[in-house]
Amino acid sequence: MSLLQNSFLEVPLKNALVLYNKEVVPRLTKKNKTISISVAVALSLIYLIREKVLKPPKHLRHIPYISYLDSIKAILTRESAWDRSYRVFLPEIDQKNHSIFLEQARLGWIVHVANPKDARRIFLKIDQFPKLQPKIEHKDTVSSKFLGGPNILMLNGPEWKKHRMVANPAFHRSLPVKMFGKLTQDMIKVMDEMEGTINISDLLHRWTLEAIGKAGFDFEFNAIKDRDSEWIIRYNKINQGLRDPKFFFFPLLDSKWRWMFPGRNKIHQELDIFLKMLDDVIAKKKEAIKHGLHNEVLDDNEKDLLTLMIESEESGEGGLNNEELKSTLCIFFLAGHDTTAGALSFAVHYLAQNQDIQQKAREEAIRILGDDKCDVLPTVEQTKEMTYINQIIKETLRINGPATRIIPRISTEDAEFSGLFIPKGTQVTVNIFAIQHSEKVWKDAHIFNPDRFEDGGEASQVESMAWTPFGNGARQCIGMNFSMSEQRVMLAMLLRKYTWKTPENSIHKDGPKVFGLGILSPHNLDINFQKRY
Repeated sequence: MSLLQNSFLEVPLKNALVLYNKEVVPRLTKKNKTISISVAVALSLIYLIREKVLKPPKHLRHIPYISYLDSIKAILTRESAWDRSYRVFLPEIDQKNHSIFLEQARLGWIVHVANPKDARRIFLKIDQFPKLQPKIEHKDTVSSKFLGGPNILMLNGPEWKKHRMVANPAFHRSLPVKMFGKLTQDMIKVMDEMEGTINISDLLHRWTLEAIGKAGFDFEFNAIKDRDSEWIIRYNKINQGLRDPKFFFFPLLDSKWRWMFPGRNKIHQELDIFLKMLDDVIAKKKEAIKHGLHNEVLDDNEKDLLTLMIESEESGEGGLNNEELKSTLCIFFLAGHDTTAGALSFAVHYLAQNQDIQQKAREEAIRILGDDKCDVLPTVEQTKEMTYINQIIKETLRINGPATRIIPRISTEDAEFSGLFIPKGTQVTVNIFAIQHSEKVWKDAHIFNPDRFEDGGEASQVESMAWTPFGNGARQCIGMNFSMSEQRVMLAMLLRKYTWKTPENSIHKDGPKVFGLGILSPHNLDINFQKRY
């Protein structure tokens, strides 16, 4: 017998069912509809975010990729490129065995090439992998105004070749080691006036700024003697503006929505003043050369790069207009200031941490330059004899190269890297840091060892693209020899003048603490220097 047939319960149950259908069901249905719609919308948003933002496009999903959330985390925490490379990129190649992987970058998903063999193709096939051009909507950003003009770094094809034809002879002729030596004397005088621990990374940034100003276009920033000079303050503000992660990764904040950030407008104003200064310098330099008023007594290798580029026009080698010259000078700052300062700072750090290597390098400097109790300015010929110091520089650039990757390229046709299909139109980059730190490429890759670069050493046995701090191929950094000469002069003169070590309470005692999104440098590198004379 069913429960409803029980006369005792039949009426109350019927009444309860009527009440449930009449009052409860309609309310539940309405509420459930709202819940259902909300859940559907939420799930749709989650799906769209997951499929369209957090995941690569479908045609790239066969390639291992790093979560976009990790990129956001790095931006929010201001994680340095050094720390992120160790935390994320090196495990991809040394533990997960991924020498090709994807990352969501500033201009979209980009393929990282982290092995020498595939890197070779990107470096050597410049027509298949030209430089990626900035988007039109990013034209009014600080980085675009400073770096995105018609210059040798960003152009492709015939226009790039024109710039290269003008810049190449200038860089081959310009090797102002005497000027580097005199500026090092100025820095040593400042160091001698300082007591106790010296923030050498700050001094070297000021030194390289003065060097690029003098060597680039014969302009004095007065950066070495006066850390509060007008131009060093202005340039440092611009430099900090270029490094600001929120504007770098979200360029529309720096153009369309700049009105929301009053401080950003001030950076743009400082940059406008700086660019106007370059305009004036170029105009005056052209006028002086036209009327024969520039300094003719200097040897070719001691002339500034702007003079040499303008003279190339007079000699029939072709020329650049004022806008092109200005844009090229800006690139000299990018390629010749922070990069060399960072490399020198790291070299000083590793010599402080390895007293035996420091002493061996000092003995070479003394053998070449003598041990008289006075500053000696190296000659071009003497810098070429500094074999061991050169090994130190190369090993520093391997383990702490200023650039962690190359500027993005775009694949103009379908390609294949390490068995993975790379569709036409894909952004690609060579992850220099990952290759130069990989245990698959270098033995004990995280140990500083200049002997790798001695004749017949490890560097001569690894693949040719295993060491590429300046890139490689036709688009290799045009200032490589310029920077290497700067570093040889500075290190040789410091080694003759001082011995140095890391203070016991330094944050760098157990390894360099690094900052920087793109160009790496030790943060406030404190060193104890002891004068030898």
